[in-house]
Parts: sequence; C-alpha cells; structure tokens
Amino acid sequence: RRRGVPRPKGEDPPPEQCSVVEGRMTGGGGQIIIGDVFVSRGLTIHCDIVLSNNLEINWPGNKWHIDKPLDAATCIDDPAFNPVPPRAPFDTFIGVGTGSLNGVDGSVVMFTFIDNGEPGRTDMASIQIFDAGGAMVLNVPLSNLDRGNLQAHYDQPHGSNGN
Repeated sequence: RRRGVPRPKGEDPPPEQCSVVEGRMTGGGGQIIIGDVFVSRGLTIHCDIVLSNNLEINWPGNKWHIDKPLDAATCIDDPAFNPVPPRAPFDTFIGVGTGSLNGVDGSVVMFTFIDNGEPGRTDMASIQIFDAGGAMVLNVPLSNLDRGNLQAHYDQPHGSNGN
C-alpha cells in the first residue's frame, strides 16, 4: 500500500536510523516564501495511501487540490525531530500526489511536512507543484512555518497516542 517517495532535488535522505511507520498528519496555515508570496495549506493525509486524503495548497491566483489518493507516501520517525505533544508514531511525512491546479487535472505535488512539536513554529514544510505539462509552478524550499501547525497522529483505530 505504501510506496517509496523520491525526495526533491537538494534534500538529503533521512538518516539511516529512521523507522518507517503508519499514521496520519493534519495541519493548516501558511508560510512566506521568496518574494513575499503567501502560500497556505490545509491537509489531512494518511501514510496508508488507500485511506482518504485531503490536501489543498493556495497562493495568489492559484489553487491546487488533490483529486484522488496520494500516489506515494513515506512516514518516518526521524530522531532529529520530536512531534510531542501529542505522542505520535512519526514526525516526517514525505509524499507525492496528483491533483488539479486552477481546475486543470494532471498537476503533481511533491512535499515534505515535519511536525516538530508545539506550538508549531519549528514545524517545517517543503512543497513543489508542477503543472500538467511538468513545469514547476511553485517551489517552497524546506523551511520553518511562518503560520499554522502540522500535527502527526496515530491513525485510529491502528494505535493510540495515550491521551
């Protein structure tokens, strides 16, 4: 059900001691990128790509939305990050999805979302969106969130965060 995900160019692979796990990630908010372009995102995504996923990314004049299950997802517990609270089986979600960009199907997103605890100021995101022709139309390099939060969770009923 889970397939490997290529990392965007320039990103190092996770350390060897990371373990691949199951769960889900939720979040919303935004971050400022080069040129003061505000990018917002809202998501509920599962490490198990068969489960229902929702991912929306907006920036001035543009709206990207997933229109089917994720193409690939890898969730890892990277010892460099700590998603507590609440407890979660992972902290880093790496994924690829196909969706629509401004109503046109066939656009692809590649992303990395990292939950590094509360209140979210040290959470990180990287987002690359390609139009249906394969041209990159948005590139948010891996950086701390300016606004919002990312939250890793156990994927009920598969586990419990003990809260």
